[in-house]
Amino acid sequence: MRYRLQLLLLLSLLLSGFASLLNAQTTVSETEVFVPFKVYKSEGDSLSVAAIISRPELFITSNINSGKTNTNNTYWVRADLNPVLNHLKSDSVWYLQTGSFYDITYYFQGKNSIEFKEYGPVNTKEKYSFYTPKDGVYFKAENLINERYLFFKIRFYSSNQNFNNLKLKLRTEASKKIESNYYRWKDVVEASRDYLFVGAFFIIFIFTFITYFVSKRLDFLFYSIYTLCLLLYLGRSAYNTVVFLTYDYTVFSLWLHSSLQVFINLFYVAFAKYYLETFKMYPKLNKAIHGIAIFLLIVILVNSYFTITLQLDPHTLVMNIHRLVMSVFAVCAVIYLVIYAKNSLAYFIIIGSLTFTAGALAMLFTEDRHYMMVGSVVEVLLFGLGLNYKLRKDNKEKIQLKQTAHDNQISALRAQMNPHFIFNSLSSIQHLIISGKKESSIKYLNKFSLLMRNLLESSIEANVVLSEEISLLEKYLELEALRFNNSFQYEITVDASVDPEAVEVPSLIVQPFVENAILHGLLKKTGNDKHLRIHFNRKNNHIICEVEDNGIGRSVSETKKSDMKKSKKSRGIEVTEKRLQLISNSEKDTIEIIDKTNEKGEPTGTLVIIKISI
Repeated sequence: MRYRLQLLLLLSLLLSGFASLLNAQTTVSETEVFVPFKVYKSEGDSLSVAAIISRPELFITSNINSGKTNTNNTYWVRADLNPVLNHLKSDSVWYLQTGSFYDITYYFQGKNSIEFKEYGPVNTKEKYSFYTPKDGVYFKAENLINERYLFFKIRFYSSNQNFNNLKLKLRTEASKKIESNYYRWKDVVEASRDYLFVGAFFIIFIFTFITYFVSKRLDFLFYSIYTLCLLLYLGRSAYNTVVFLTYDYTVFSLWLHSSLQVFINLFYVAFAKYYLETFKMYPKLNKAIHGIAIFLLIVILVNSYFTITLQLDPHTLVMNIHRLVMSVFAVCAVIYLVIYAKNSLAYFIIIGSLTFTAGALAMLFTEDRHYMMVGSVVEVLLFGLGLNYKLRKDNKEKIQLKQTAHDNQISALRAQMNPHFIFNSLSSIQHLIISGKKESSIKYLNKFSLLMRNLLESSIEANVVLSEEISLLEKYLELEALRFNNSFQYEITVDASVDPEAVEVPSLIVQPFVENAILHGLLKKTGNDKHLRIHFNRKNNHIICEVEDNGIGRSVSETKKSDMKKSKKSRGIEVTEKRLQLISNSEKDTIEIIDKTNEKGEPTGTLVIIKISI
């Protein structure tokens, strides 16, 4: 029950606040009244306010031929409040909204004389305050000159400003303060759009900027800066910093607003250059981008000069030329890419640019910047998808190149293995022939030719199924047994956990260890008890091959080698170790060699454990 009462109380407060807000908005609309005025154009700034007040005939016939203004002239506005004098009696303090001008001076009746107040961003000495209006003045009935007039002196910095849309709006002090201090519903909607836009673009900027530092890709750098410029230009009303700059640092604010438009285009073409890789994919477009970049840099310099000196007419001309040139370039670039697009990356640029252009044109005709914001959001999202697509494409190509290089390296090592094996086999045949064992040498040569045929057939692929590898080992062992008069026995076994027809292993990966066991272990042993065992089993993602012999062991074998051969490692085993490391991605402990001993510590053979990744 207690929580229900609290909820009802909260709802009643919200409803009352909302009702007050609606009432305040109603009050604003009810008290709006327009004040009639006359305008007189003065050559230069030679007339004083006293001269203007003393000569009412100046305002009888207007001397302004058109709505356009001249920056060398001074314009006097006489607001006539006589028609609303009775209305003024309903309140003590009123607000006359004149609109925003760079330089305006307000003249009113003081206690003993005519007083004035300057406002507008160019000449105001007051620092910006959120609650201080800058588009009009507060006054009382006793401030009226001759009990009916208020005078304003306006100086223009651009001939594009005119009086056609000038309206003097009379408002109560309360209604103006409500507008200044409270949010209306349309203000909430407007602000929520701006904050969503700023928040989304800020996240995109941070993400892409971090991605640049990780990847060192210039397309991500220019994309992030392009996003930041759009954020500052289109989302400027979402933060009061811009309003503060407008009033306290007018020149800088004007420069920033116009320069951001140029920077947006500059970083856009820079992004397109590196994203599309125009230097190698589109050479003609690449030259055009270089020319446009130089043009934009010149525009920034010239515009900066005209802005700092407050020459707004040349400033406007430069910006219009900039917009025209960029529009022509954008159209030509899109047509060029449509005709000569070499991959799907170009279509992200085409669609994104068209979307942004549509939003910009909608803003131009409707004067609603939210259309351009929507176009920018869609464009930035498309460019982001394009960057992600390109990044994945480049990574895939890098992986393929790395895999190709990896396969080539393994192939090169296998190519080193085959000559080593062939040389040893031919040496054995030579030995049989020299020994006069003609029948054995012919039999050996037949088996060798059959083995070589199998090797050539399997050399096309880097891997073979385990059953083929075992078949090659059996043929090799038959050759070696024939060569050495069947002086040793061998067996090859496969654990039940391994399917020889389903598991692939690198070809000839075990043969060097088998050869080493025969030559350096078994053949140097006296007697007839010479046995070689090869066993395959599986452990996790590895095939474990054990090559075990009961030969003389490594320690005895080393002592029997000549001094020259002590430091020489078997070429076949050295190559195989490198192959295993490449296959296992530099995994350690792919080969383990165990010296077997008896109870007395005497060597009884060697066990080699080979771990092959699958």
